[in-house]
Amino acid sequence: MEVKYCEDTRPRSQLEAAHHQLSVLCQHLRLAAANVSLHTILLGMGGTIYSPYSLEPLKHAGLDPQKATKLALKLHAHSVQYAYKLVSTRRALEKTFAAKHHRDLVWGTASHPPDPH
Repeated sequence: MEVKYCEDTRPRSQLEAAHHQLSVLCQHLRLAAANVSLHTILLGMGGTIYSPYSLEPLKHAGLDPQKATKLALKLHAHSVQYAYKLVSTRRALEKTFAAKHHRDLVWGTASHPPDPH
């Protein structure tokens, strides 16, 4: 099972790309005598939950429609929280690096290299 995000207006192209991306892996697993099937759950970037691309794979996994909808909402909420943490951490690291880099610079060295003599 794979969760993917896609544009709200073109979920089908993302679904096709996901299947193409993992098709070789699935083929290798099948050759190794594994019973493998790919279930891709698509969620729209704006929070869209598509019935055929989000809910049907969850129902196929054995969830009833109400639980499938709740799980899709939780997946989306969790992903948004995780993305916020990633962006916040990155900005904090960039800010720390910029402050340290600024402190370590000698005035004018960024525009004029040191005299080699």
